[in-house]
Amino acid sequence: MNRDELVKDVRNMLVKTGFSSSDPSFLQHAGFDLVARRDRLIMILKILTNVDSVDRQGMASMVALARAVEGTPIIIGLKMASAAMEDGVVYSRYGIPAFTRNTLFDLFVEGVPPMVYSAPGGLYVRLDSDVLREMREKGMSLGELAEVAGVSRRTIQMYEDGMGAKLEAAIRLEEHLGIELINPIDPLSISQKYYEGSLDMDGAVVPDMMKAIFEQLHDMGYSVQLTNRCPFDALTSDRRNLLFTGVGQLDSHIKRRARVMANISKLLERKSVFFVERRKGRVSLEGTPLIEYSELGTIHEKKKIIQIIDDRGSD
Repeated sequence: MNRDELVKDVRNMLVKTGFSSSDPSFLQHAGFDLVARRDRLIMILKILTNVDSVDRQGMASMVALARAVEGTPIIIGLKMASAAMEDGVVYSRYGIPAFTRNTLFDLFVEGVPPMVYSAPGGLYVRLDSDVLREMREKGMSLGELAEVAGVSRRTIQMYEDGMGAKLEAAIRLEEHLGIELINPIDPLSISQKYYEGSLDMDGAVVPDMMKAIFEQLHDMGYSVQLTNRCPFDALTSDRRNLLFTGVGQLDSHIKRRARVMANISKLLERKSVFFVERRKGRVSLEGTPLIEYSELGTIHEKKKIIQIIDDRGSD
């Protein structure tokens, strides 16, 4: 299965399980391939045949968007380097959960979560520390459990404190005790520090008009986070609003970007806006409101920008 087929397959599967999804054809060459939403659950997905082909900078905008919309960045892949990824195992790249299409299928179609995660040194699981502690309270010693698992007494104590266990050790404990000890993993709420790869205007090459627009928005009280490999140029936000923000000339090049921005903003119930040098009498493009650079100079309140976006977005 090539990458395009994999993207299409994952999208179809998500749609069949009740997700609304962005159109993957809109996001070619972007830092992510799909935005999917079901009720309050939002996923930003990058789909690859080889997960090792991702780079840190390419993941920055994916993570920034996920944070901004309270979603989860996810990588779906087939292999890492020359080895196939195993179904039912959660991997990680730059702190982002990565797993196979079949693992995603099991999670959302079969309702079966993964049980194993990959970390340096091999495959690990999360043990039910309460059950393990109960077994000790019933008379089993640290030494006995350590001997069964093939680990030290200190390691057994660390299992009780919540440390992950090697898969082989966990299986030996389950077989000896005759009980289930391994807890399932929720890959959508893995407590990891996602890669913080936001782009700084001071360190990025930004066209003069774009820089001037973002500086004006910043002066109004908006936070502006530049993006990379993304249909929009920045995530502009305050406490109430998140704007997918683009800057450019009104030409055929931005038409596709405006369509993507409108598609994603509608899916996520956010707002999008394109700042252009001249809007040539148009109030929107492909569903994305347009604001002229010269207009912005006459606006001094944030609520006025939102009013313009709402008015022009409805046209």
